[in-house]
Amino acid sequence: MLISLMQGIGTFYYWTWFIWPFVFVFSLVYAISTLVKDDTASLKPAITASISLLIIVAGITSPVIN
Repeated sequence: MLISLMQGIGTFYYWTWFIWPFVFVFSLVYAISTLVKDDTASLKPAITASISLLIIVAGITSPVIN
């Protein structure tokens, strides 16, 4: 079940590969800058960065699974 989920994420990454590095970098930088600047920082940018990293890693390792 999880292998097919990884293959689905990998296929999704295959068609949208050019978006995810930018989403990851910008959301990670925004999360770090709000963490340094404010005491009450939101977790939304950090969650966005982690999801985009998950999609990138699943897309990179998906050909190995097939």
